[in-house]
Amino acid sequence: MRMTRAGLLVLVAFSIPVAIELRVLFGFFGVKLPLTASIVFEAVFLLLIAVFYNVSAEPKSATKN
Repeated sequence: MRMTRAGLLVLVAFSIPVAIELRVLFGFFGVKLPLTASIVFEAVFLLLIAVFYNVSAEPKSATKN
């Protein structure tokens, strides 16, 4: 499964509000999640997305000379 640039952009844009609202979700269960935990979670998630994008990207084709 290859990830396109548009798919990458949509995934990154979707993950930011989810990471922000993660503190609210944990608050419903009585768990106080520090802001740094949300930031670390988002950074790790974005790193995993970038790695997956680079792994699944098409290799650059050779130029025709």
